[in-house]
Amino acid sequence: MFEDMMTGLEERSAFTWDSAAWIYSVIIAVVLVRYFMFLSNLLQEPTSAKLYYPYLAFMLANIIQLYTSWYLGKGTYMDIEGSPLLFASRSMSDVIMCIQGLMIVPKDNLLDDFFDMKSWFMKIKKTYLVVSILFFFGLMNHAILVSVYTDNWGTSQELVQATILSGTMILLNLISIVSKNDYYLSFHGTLVIVV
Repeated sequence: MFEDMMTGLEERSAFTWDSAAWIYSVIIAVVLVRYFMFLSNLLQEPTSAKLYYPYLAFMLANIIQLYTSWYLGKGTYMDIEGSPLLFASRSMSDVIMCIQGLMIVPKDNLLDDFFDMKSWFMKIKKTYLVVSILFFFGLMNHAILVSVYTDNWGTSQELVQATILSGTMILLNLISIVSKNDYYLSFHGTLVIVV
């Protein structure tokens, strides 16, 4: 009987899309619900908020990033099934992405009074962008690990392109940390939407 239980055990692994999908979906859904609640509150009382484009751009970029990650998750996780190191690397990037996504949405009690998006964004900007830098480091790390340990990632040229893109985004985040220029922050926010 014990032998029957052990048969095929090496074929099963906790590092599969099937084991991660429900957790992954629930976590991203919880983050997205926070965005929808925030937007719903703003739409119910539009005069109770002062709009600020860079804040809205980064927020939209996070929503797009969460949806993209959610819909592409199955393919990317299936490519790394069975590898604890790659699974941990991808999972860590997703955790950082969700933390970053939650940081930009204000607490509900801040929406009870007048909500100034610019003052809120300036208050959280440094921490938010540091977490964004960690996310891009995580993506670079993951891309390098996948290219080393599997044949699924792509060519060395694609690896170089991903590294350059992540490096550029890290540099833009570093500049945004010290910048108070609305035009630069608008440019950066728009670029994050497009990329």
